[in-house]
Amino acid sequence: MRRSSGGCSSSGSRIPVDTMDSGWPLMHEEQPREMLPALNVRYVGIGQLTVYLVFDDELRIIERGGPSATMLSLAIAFLSLGTGSFVSMMLTDLPKSIYKFTVVVILTTVSIAAGIILTILWWRFHRDVSDVIARIRARDIPSAGARVMETGNEGTAEP
Repeated sequence: MRRSSGGCSSSGSRIPVDTMDSGWPLMHEEQPREMLPALNVRYVGIGQLTVYLVFDDELRIIERGGPSATMLSLAIAFLSLGTGSFVSMMLTDLPKSIYKFTVVVILTTVSIAAGIILTILWWRFHRDVSDVIARIRARDIPSAGARVMETGNEGTAEP
């Protein structure tokens, strides 16, 4: 439920203010707005501005860095885990339990194998972002005033 109460502004005029049951005031649109001082805006010519059309999937790849960034992070983590467990296996005495030894060997082997596989996948896909940017730049969209020459149509020009 809203009720109207009077509020005072700095100029002494009364501006209606609504308060909700919680007591927070809500200002009406009748409140005069402060005028900001005019700013001097100076435009400097940049010569040419090029605008590229970008599809949503291309924008997502550029934002995320592609799947290659995730592959590289996981490859580094798995290789670190595998290398660490291998070094600890070499520097300590072998466990007396065959089960513990099997777990450490499997952990080491799987971690190093996953790290190598992810490194190979990263190497294969690490150019994704660069390829997407090159594909966007390769789209040659002529400006409004340019003449476009089509090949194969006997040299007809379209405005």
